Parts: sequence; C-alpha cells; structure tokens
Amino acid sequence: MALFSFHGFPGLSEELKMAPTYLLPRQIRANRGENLPQRRNPPGGEFNPETNTFMTWRNRLTALVVDSESFCRMLEKSFLSAYGVETEDVESGSAAIELIRGGATFDLIVINPHLSGISGIETARSLRNMGVQSRIVGSSAMYVEEERWRFLRAGGDHYFEKPFGPNLFIPILQQLDNQ
Repeated sequence: MALFSFHGFPGLSEELKMAPTYLLPRQIRANRGENLPQRRNPPGGEFNPETNTFMTWRNRLTALVVDSESFCRMLEKSFLSAYGVETEDVESGSAAIELIRGGATFDLIVINPHLSGISGIETARSLRNMGVQSRIVGSSAMYVEEERWRFLRAGGDHYFEKPFGPNLFIPILQQLDNQ
C-alpha cells in the first residue's frame, strides 16, 4: 500500500511505501470482506494526511521535521501525518531554533544532522541548551556510528538511518502518548 507512487524511485524500502490506502472492490471480494481496513479515500480521491490517519492517540501529538532537502521533509512530514501526528517542517537548524524561540512547542523533533548552515548536531545542542524537553531524533541517510554518538552527546534521544519506518517510530509515539 503506498502513500505516493514510488515507482520512479527504485531502492526505497518497503517501510516507506507503507501508508493508509483503500482496497479496491476486487480486493474485498478476494478477501471475502474479512478483517479489511476502513476505506480511507473515496475512489479517485486524493489522500489527505490531515484527515486520513491510521493511528489514534489519546493526546494531540506534534512534530517538527528539520531537513534541508525538501523531498526528505515531504516524506517525513507525510509519514508522521499519516500516523496522526500534526507536523510542521523547516529547512534549517536556525529556522527550527527561531520557531521554538518564538514559542512553538513540539512533542517530537526529527533533525537531519547534515543541515546546511548550523548542523543538526549543533541544532540539537542549541535546543537542549534552550531547555527544550521534546524528544529529539536524528535521521540520516549517511549513517556513521561516530556521528550517531556525537548527536546523542549533543542532546539527541535517538538516531536512525533513513528511511525510518513504523517499527522505529510507533514505539516513540506510544511513549510520547503515555501508552
């Protein structure tokens, strides 16, 4: 089941391709209607992550995605939105710092350590020095163990290799929701 059409992007993992969708009538007949998910979109309709989520939470969960690559921001924001998390995105560490300095709060902050300008590691350190209590997760396509340790020492809580999937984020979201 796909949130977007990934046919033009070979090599993306199956986890990235997973997202809510609806079943076609022939799929319903093939499964005899047993244990089918609810229809998410009208036939021919567009997926709207604001209204078509497949996770529900007791509390309102919010996230900030900090990544200088617009495609990565779009994927991560869509992924989190599909999981019922209200998500904003910015393209730099300085924009994230200013947003939070201006009073914005988030339960989760996902940061790419390879940001242009202020690095993601420095962004995490600055946010912690500002007293930010959000869960901070580093997410990098170029996973290096040394970088992971630097990110965690700077105040990050987790560090994952892109693409991240539900097996990594659902437990974090459940913890944030006090489940």
